[in-house]
Amino acid sequence: MKHAFPWTSRLATALAVGLISFHGSLSGEEEERTEEVFIPNYAVASSYFTWNADADFSGNSGGSVGQEEAGIVANVPVLMRDGLRLTAGVQYRWNRLDFSSGVADPLGGRSFDLHRVDIPINAWADFNDRWKLWVRLQPGWYSDFENVGSDDFILTSLALLSYRWNDWMKVAFGGFYSRDLGEEKLLPAVGFIIEPDPQWYLALTFPRVEMAYAPTPDWLLSGRAVLGGAGWNISDPNGGGEDIDLNYQSIRVGVGIDHRISGPWWAYLDAGVQVGQEIEIEGGGYRFSEELDPSAFISGGVKMRF
Repeated sequence: MKHAFPWTSRLATALAVGLISFHGSLSGEEEERTEEVFIPNYAVASSYFTWNADADFSGNSGGSVGQEEAGIVANVPVLMRDGLRLTAGVQYRWNRLDFSSGVADPLGGRSFDLHRVDIPINAWADFNDRWKLWVRLQPGWYSDFENVGSDDFILTSLALLSYRWNDWMKVAFGGFYSRDLGEEKLLPAVGFIIEPDPQWYLALTFPRVEMAYAPTPDWLLSGRAVLGGAGWNISDPNGGGEDIDLNYQSIRVGVGIDHRISGPWWAYLDAGVQVGQEIEIEGGGYRFSEELDPSAFISGGVKMRF
């Protein structure tokens, strides 16, 4: 079985993380600045919880899907030298999907606890004041963990070169590789970071757009549109011998506010709407694909920034 679309959410996340990392302290640029810095650094650790309102099926099947999500991310330095940095970490994400009863889809009336465990390894190299390299290798397992096998394994990697075009714009370009349940993809990656002054930045990192404003070094206001979702290899809920693929995709549009609590610790709250939602189920005799109506979300948590 093959994912139809979850690789795009991983590309969005990888690009956003990579380009913001180029912007933040991991690239060492804060040491070179003489003006006050307002935009906070990239979060090296975080935990969060997200609630999603029920999303109705757009077709004639009726019913809806409700979601909850929680996660934790932690990275630690392995090697920190001038011009070269290496980190390793772990990411865990839990999703619960509740399908309402009475719908025509094969999962009507069922609930699923789904898990993602990733092990990101990151390396940054500064060639000079303008050129920087970032490489990310991330094996992971996306499953219900009831019957873990090779089909649950995912491997993604990204290599990006960052070039400072001028004092207010950077461009990054490279390639994205993904191996999803035996299907390999190699795609180009490109993005821009625009920083007109220390209080503003605009990230155009396909397929993610984000704008942020920091009125003071302790507050950050942001708005973003980002592709989200995931795919999981799970056991057949009807007891069949073949696992099935459960894929979900959305475009999350919202606003957020971050506030420094103390030292490196920040709290944040995001809210908005999810559009372009799709559910796909394939394998074990299932073949189901359905669009969902827009639904609201709210997310909160804490971050650690250095």
